[in-house]
Amino acid sequence: MKKLTLVLAAIVMGFVMTSCNTTSKSDTIKKATDEFFSQAETKVQAIDNGVDFLAYIDQFEADKAEFLKNTFADYLDEEGNVKGFTEEEWNELQGYIYDRATAYNKVEAQKAAEFMTPLIEDYENAINALCEGYGQVDEASSDALIGNFEAAEAALRPFANYDNVLPELQQRAQAAEAKLNDFLETIVPAE
Repeated sequence: MKKLTLVLAAIVMGFVMTSCNTTSKSDTIKKATDEFFSQAETKVQAIDNGVDFLAYIDQFEADKAEFLKNTFADYLDEEGNVKGFTEEEWNELQGYIYDRATAYNKVEAQKAAEFMTPLIEDYENAINALCEGYGQVDEASSDALIGNFEAAEAALRPFANYDNVLPELQQRAQAAEAKLNDFLETIVPAE
């Protein structure tokens, strides 16, 4: 009799637990979004070089598109419009996804800064040396200054299409480029 009571109690508890599962589709999407971006943060933080970082970013964009496609597949009509949410639910969900993506972007930008900061420093130093050394050094030294600049520029080039750069790094790179352009205008006569 005791075993029968325990079995019945277990069955009733199972029904109660099943009926209490009131996870909404919005909550399901939020949970999936959080898991997706948490995994992405973990992966990006583990990267230890710029080449792997840029390869990861390319893959992440594809993964993100696939995640969104799969996550919202059941909630799109034939024209690709979202269905099944009230305006309030949809606005809340969009806000949540935006906030979570923004948090991830901050982590990614910090990781990018780890790789870009020394490259930008080399670029700045090469431009400063080129500007200061022009006309002051012999031809071999001048060629070395130009070679250093070209190497610094080539090292930074892979990040040219990366758009999640911290503003302070962007400003430093732009200021160095502006200094180079001003320098070039002084040594190359205008036509």
